Amino acid sequence: METTTLWTQYKQDPTEMLKKQLILCYTNLVHYVIHHSKFVNLNIFDSRDYFQFGVEGLSEAVERFDPEYGTKFETYAIQRIRGKIIDELRKAQIKPRFSPFDEPGEQYFSNVSMDSSVGGEDGGSLHEVIPAQTTLPEEIAEKNEAKEHLMESIKQLNERDRLIITLYYFENMNYREISEVLKISVSRISQIHSRVLESLKEKLEEIDA
Repeated sequence: METTTLWTQYKQDPTEMLKKQLILCYTNLVHYVIHHSKFVNLNIFDSRDYFQFGVEGLSEAVERFDPEYGTKFETYAIQRIRGKIIDELRKAQIKPRFSPFDEPGEQYFSNVSMDSSVGGEDGGSLHEVIPAQTTLPEEIAEKNEAKEHLMESIKQLNERDRLIITLYYFENMNYREISEVLKISVSRISQIHSRVLESLKEKLEEIDA
């Protein structure tokens, strides 16, 4: 059965059987995300765990996707799959465990308070020894204002241009990967990217003028 027919039937009657069929049609997206993303290695998950998390994200994407929005499911699903895996990695933060049976040189990770003392009772706290922020408040305000204008300008882009910028800068995908997702040639992706950057630059210059 073609995916378009599956989508039509699923939206009319979202049964578990139709949902499973759709998930099977798009499991290649899970493999794509896993092999094209640089996730933090916590040494507690293997490829099967990543695949399981990815399938859960794919399942959520199938449930929430609305074809009437005009967005390609592949583009939407990739973001949901990657987001699900990242969420699971964040939940699995490693807490320090010390034992007389620990191997020498083994590394541990923990959250450190900025009020922790350095050098014993007579030492200062971390926030006292870490160099202070040297950026002036005026400069911080200007940068924040520029970021707000930039994000607003990105929101005003048409859907395809906005997707390309999002996938390139926020999803860290290269031209070839974006080309595979959007079914557009690499040269065309490059042209659109350059055009959008020039347009955004002009808008920011108009604000500063």
